[in-house]
Amino acid sequence: MDLENIRRLWTLTPGDVTAETAAWDSEAEGYVFEEKNNFEDDPFLRFVAEKTALTKDMRTLDVGCGAGAYSVAMARRVGQADGVDLSPRMVAVGSAWAREHGVDNLRLWVENWHDCDIAPLRGRYDLVFAHTTPAIADYTTLVKLCEASRDACFLCKPARRTDQVFDEVKRIAGLSGRRDFDDSVAYAFDTLWGLGYDPEVRYDKTQWLPERSLEEAERWFLGRLRGQNALSPQAERKIRDFLREISVDGVVRERINTTLVNMYWSVKR
Repeated sequence: MDLENIRRLWTLTPGDVTAETAAWDSEAEGYVFEEKNNFEDDPFLRFVAEKTALTKDMRTLDVGCGAGAYSVAMARRVGQADGVDLSPRMVAVGSAWAREHGVDNLRLWVENWHDCDIAPLRGRYDLVFAHTTPAIADYTTLVKLCEASRDACFLCKPARRTDQVFDEVKRIAGLSGRRDFDDSVAYAFDTLWGLGYDPEVRYDKTQWLPERSLEEAERWFLGRLRGQNALSPQAERKIRDFLREISVDGVVRERINTTLVNMYWSVKR
């Protein structure tokens, strides 16, 4: 598929940014660094270390960094680790964690990658990556990631994903049958290939078991939906009813099965 067709077909539909931001704000404490985010046990970080020799004279950028878990991991090996995220709460929580733990070569700031000006960031980083984030959601946002790097790029996207709760929530909202995750992986590869890069791909099957209070679940699922789609009052009421029905002792539990698709490429010519 040629790049013009990809650009036309793989385009982000504008949504309610305020609702999307609020949803991610509500999850901030769950995205800080944990000891599992290390280069020995994490498949994505192992892939990075295999393909790139990380040194203290390098600068990295984490696109859609959340509260900085992967940025902190990078900061332990490079000279400067930067990260941008839509959520002010994510950035605040991650920055506070870094200060408390003496990670002084980490800088996180609030930036909506979907509409940010790439000019100040163009070619500033030795390595740019995005890990399981909606920040990379279409042709334009992926091209921006490439433009920010002067060498290595990494992208991790979920595919063949089933969300026990969210899939039903989307069905209730009238969004059943969508294949956004798988489509994004295919479009991302075709975009990189069309741009003349040689993306290498690795796969990692995984399962996530998130738990949220009923209030947190309502804020999360409704916020994510409003971020990309118009949601009728009737659909919202049905979703709230569904979440209450499946909650146990006020907690909504979800099982997510997915194949994480890790891509590496270099923008050096």
